[in-house]
Amino acid sequence: MKLLILLTTSFPLGSGEDFIPAELARAFGFDRILVCPCSPQKGAVQTKSLPEGCELVQLPRRSLGRSAYMRLLLRSDVRAEISLLAKEGQLNGERTHELLFFAKNAVEIAAALTETISVRPGDEVVLYSYWLYDAAAAGVRFADSLRKQGVTVRQISRAHGFDIHPERRKSGYLPMRRYLFHHLDRICPCSEDGAVVLRQQAGPDAGKIACAYLGTNDNGIGQHSREPFRLLSCSYLVPVKRIHLLIAALQQTDFPVVWTHIGSGPLENELQAEAEKLPPNVTVQFLGQKTNAEVLAYYREHAVSVFVNVSSSEGIPVTIMEAASFGTPVVATDVGGTHEIVKNGENGFLLPADFTPQALLAALQKMRNMDAEAYDGFCRNARKIWAEKFSAEKNYHAFYSALNGGNTL
Repeated sequence: MKLLILLTTSFPLGSGEDFIPAELARAFGFDRILVCPCSPQKGAVQTKSLPEGCELVQLPRRSLGRSAYMRLLLRSDVRAEISLLAKEGQLNGERTHELLFFAKNAVEIAAALTETISVRPGDEVVLYSYWLYDAAAAGVRFADSLRKQGVTVRQISRAHGFDIHPERRKSGYLPMRRYLFHHLDRICPCSEDGAVVLRQQAGPDAGKIACAYLGTNDNGIGQHSREPFRLLSCSYLVPVKRIHLLIAALQQTDFPVVWTHIGSGPLENELQAEAEKLPPNVTVQFLGQKTNAEVLAYYREHAVSVFVNVSSSEGIPVTIMEAASFGTPVVATDVGGTHEIVKNGENGFLLPADFTPQALLAALQKMRNMDAEAYDGFCRNARKIWAEKFSAEKNYHAFYSALNGGNTL
């Protein structure tokens, strides 16, 4: 039997990981696909359906308690990581705590997988972690136990943003990188930018790194007009998304603008209060949290002049893929792999990571004031670049062909 075991954070429970359904709908080559949310919020219920052939496995995860930290210090992999940090002059209390918390999660997840999932000698298993973090480390332990039972196991992991860039973390540290690079068979960052970073980190295991783009569904071409000029942004309202800078840019506009934001978050009330101070030529709509289906329906039912993303860090935003699939031009910060989907002067405009509100306003004005032929060209190019590089149909077929040995990533 060929078995795919997908380790997620919470999908299909609760919120988040909305980009997984498009992939699972195109998964092929396996007799069974088990979807295992490893760290869902307490009490989370299933909110997303699974396609035929996929099964939800809820793991009976049991906390090891705080006393586990001392026992973890006796583990050879943890001791090796501490020795490495000390050798590099990187060991401190904060990183030690982060390492132990990471290792504790990995051990708990691995124990739950071992308790719950049964396989037989001779089975072929692909153990697939969606994030290059604690679930991937748990997968290493689980894979070892399966191999001892005579099971053939390949272990792969995707990587996105936080699990690639240690500098994005307060501690500047991602635990057990070398351990993961050594034990995993393949690591697939979602951008070429991420692949470059991981290869630099991986050293002798750099050959295991291969970019595998995510993709979005083809929902047709959207409506586009610029009178009034309609901006759409879609993000969780947290500091890294820097929506306050978009508000600062709109504060200086002297032309009619309709700005719609989809998404909620801890800064929602603060940003809404800021937006209420915008001049009367700016109409603001905060639509709150929406399902992915509702976001796609918005594109089908409303004209969008430009999609805006001004995050300080990204992988390749799936929100930009969705906008591009509808033929919507984009103004975005040149961070992470964003330049792999937004080509400056072709389907949108790129801003430096440390842009000013004035620079953002200038890009929006340029988009608004270009002639109709140029704007239509941006729309066509957005759709073209999406179709060539970020189509779910194309990308996931290639990905699962590779998982089944049909081609290499």
